[in-house]
Formats: sequence, structure tokens, C-alpha cells
Amino acid sequence: MMFPSNRFRDSRLLILYFLISFAFAAADDAARDSTSSPKTPSCNNKLHLVKVKNWVDGVEGESFSGLTARFGASLPTRAEQGVRLPAVFTNPLNCCSTSSIKISGSIALTERGDCDFTTKAKIAQSGGAAALVVINDKEELYEMMCPGNDTSLDISIPVVMIPKSGGDALNKSMAGQKKVELLLYAPNRPIVDFSVVFLWTMAVGTVVAASLWSLLTDPEQTDERYNELSPKVY
Repeated sequence: MMFPSNRFRDSRLLILYFLISFAFAAADDAARDSTSSPKTPSCNNKLHLVKVKNWVDGVEGESFSGLTARFGASLPTRAEQGVRLPAVFTNPLNCCSTSSIKISGSIALTERGDCDFTTKAKIAQSGGAAALVVINDKEELYEMMCPGNDTSLDISIPVVMIPKSGGDALNKSMAGQKKVELLLYAPNRPIVDFSVVFLWTMAVGTVVAASLWSLLTDPEQTDERYNELSPKVY
């Protein structure tokens, strides 16, 4: 009979540890409470991952992820509760002053930079936008906080950040006067994300199976294990 080596057993334990850690971490990233920013009654939202669905001329495209701000209105937790609205780039694009393009009743799109996130949100809201989507200049989702001296915010629209690739995709879709519509929602996720567990279980199973196959098909290694277990005669 052949037994796994200590190295093989340690590898399985390490893989199991990463499996469990990753599953809990992935589930926890759906809602996060940052302590790095000033908290006021109007700037105390938890950070939620957002699902951004989009349609181009009525045809649904690939969804992408976003992150809510510390301020502003909450998003629905299910897609059926969300509202599908036209997306419009503000002009100026930084949304640091009143837009010359009509954004009323739409989801306003702006780029990060040149002024505070709260300033962008106030301007979009005053222009009648139903929500504001900030396009980051990187792939990371930056935490949109409030300025330390702004204690009287009155932002009543949702504010979401999306990665640069998402903004590039929207910009490409809107080229040629195509109509782009967005739907934003922040789905709840369980304490343990079982879809992640399933995928990692498959990955671990593949690694374990490959290791076992290596042991079974390597005669030298098999002989070595047998010799280790055989009684020695002196």
C-alpha cells in the first residue's frame, strides 16, 4: 500500500487553507465599512459592490462591476427593482461645473479628477440626473469619500465608480450616436460565496488528482515509498 508523502499532505492542507480563506474574503467584499475617511450622518454609507448592466440600441451587452460611494442614495439589491435609464456623458466631462448637455432623467457619466466626488454628485443632481457613474482612470475601484470639511451633504442620487475598462466600453458603445442604457443594483451575497467554493473545489480536485497520478505512474517514487515502509534487516 502506498501513502502520500509529507510534502504532498502539506500541499493539500495549504490548498485547503487558501480555499477557505478565499471563499470568505470573496463573500465579504460585497459590503465593506472603511475607517479611513471622516464619518458624518450624510457620509456614512457602507461600500457595496455594484452590478452594472448595459444595453446598446436595445441589445444587452456584457455587465461589469462598480463600487458605491460613502454618500448618496442606496441602490436596489435586485435587478428587477432597478430602473433602466439612458446613459449620458456630462459636458464638461469632469462634471465640475454645470453640464451643457441635458442629463435630466439619465445616468450621468463623468471622469474622475479635477474636483471632489461630492462636487460632481451635487452638480449631476442639480442637473436632474437620476444617478452618477464616475469612471476611474485605473482598473481599481477607488473608495469615494467625503472631504473632511463637508459636513452638510444633501446627495439624494446613487453615486457609483466603475473601472477604466468599463468607461472605455461605454464610450465605444456610445460612438456613432448609439443609445446606451444602464441599470445599477447592489446584490446581496451570502456569508460564504458557494459559487467560489465550487470553483475552487474543482481546482483543488484537479491538483490532487494530478498529484496522485504522478505518484501512481512514477515507479521510482513508488519503490522509494515501499522501501521507506519495509522493515529493515541488519
